[in-house]
Amino acid sequence: MGGVFALVIGLALLLASGAEFAYATALVGTPGRFYAEYPEQVLDGGRGGYHTHTVWQGTFRSDDGKVTDSHVRLDDGGDGDAPVPVTRAASGDYYVAKPGYVLGWLCGFFLGGCLLTCALPPLRFGRPFRPGDPDAPAWVRNVMRVSLGCLVTCGAAGAAALAVAVAG
Repeated sequence: MGGVFALVIGLALLLASGAEFAYATALVGTPGRFYAEYPEQVLDGGRGGYHTHTVWQGTFRSDDGKVTDSHVRLDDGGDGDAPVPVTRAASGDYYVAKPGYVLGWLCGFFLGGCLLTCALPPLRFGRPFRPGDPDAPAWVRNVMRVSLGCLVTCGAAGAAALAVAVAG
């Protein structure tokens, strides 16, 4: 059952993080700038309590000048002084294109890859293998190496995202 759970969570992380990463790097969508006009306090919460956060209202202008949207709400609108680099999706959603976001989605992508590769041996054999297990097939040892590589890359990207967020 753990293998199925890891497979489902790993696939979800891979798909969601891959799409968000593509927008955060402006590989897809319409790149442009968000110009904040005024902040708005929004109340969020539930059972754990309520808190407010700032949502910025403003205008999106594409880098090529072809698209302008004056009714944009963005959670990370900066401080209102400088335009924020964003990418507009076809659905009208906006994704912040800052290095911390790129590294964060990269971290999620590799975490999904780690979970996915960890799920393969238990799904095939009904049990996990330990590193150096002599009865593990060669492909399982290779999958374990890939999983470790994904985990190390995930940790490095997460640490870099945290450093960029603290510094920025």
